[in-house]
Amino acid sequence: MAILRGDKLADKINKQTKAEIKKLKIKPGLAAILIGNNSASKLYVSIKKQEAKKIGVNFYEYHFSTKIKEKEIIKTINLLNKDKNIHGIIVQLPLPKKFNTNKIIQSINPKKDVDGFNRKNIVVSPLVSGSIELLKLTKQNLKNKSAVIISKSKIFTDSFKAELKNKQIKTIWVKEINKNTVQKIKQSDIAIIALGKRKILKAQMIKKGAIVIDIGINKFKGKTIGDVDFEKVKNKASYITPVPKGVGPMTVAILMKNVVALTKRDYMS
Repeated sequence: MAILRGDKLADKINKQTKAEIKKLKIKPGLAAILIGNNSASKLYVSIKKQEAKKIGVNFYEYHFSTKIKEKEIIKTINLLNKDKNIHGIIVQLPLPKKFNTNKIIQSINPKKDVDGFNRKNIVVSPLVSGSIELLKLTKQNLKNKSAVIISKSKIFTDSFKAELKNKQIKTIWVKEINKNTVQKIKQSDIAIIALGKRKILKAQMIKKGAIVIDIGINKFKGKTIGDVDFEKVKNKASYITPVPKGVGPMTVAILMKNVVALTKRDYMS
């Protein structure tokens, strides 16, 4: 078993991004929209804010209560679409159930969609791209391997499936772990989980020698833990990402890289 650490690779990407920012004649601006008080979402936005400050990206946070109307969120996004100081816009997911996530995401101008979830996206989703980079660290030939994506988010899953398809990896999607889906998970060479339920993926649920990518983030007794029962699963997996120091740092690093890419694109157009 080998642990796929994302923090060291993320540090390398961040240094490169910081160096690129110093060469720019304008300062990149990133706007983050947060709705409600989901603890994991607040933590993610806080981490992104800290990293933006470190590398020289202006960060603008828009925090709304769950009482806000959907049309007001879209109105805010439309204003940010027109703001010349903003080069990237993110809507922190998941959104409360009453909102139409896809409608809100699609209102972001593709030229400012740093999360890569718009249908006309210019950049790849940092979450997906970060996970793919960690898969590359295995140095395994993944062509014709099978992957299971365990997530309730269609937007996230669609982005992931597209990238895995490009690498000729066969994918299936399950929305939860239950007696009907465990067998599908157990047959997969790669298990990618993003449910937000601590330690829900157990050792007996995965294929021996599987690669496990844990995207979940949960707070428990003051600690940050993933969706995978790490200590037990690591003994059965061939490769596994830890939480923290796994997918999270990679996601943030590539998000900032995307902000710079879209800033340069905007400046040159």
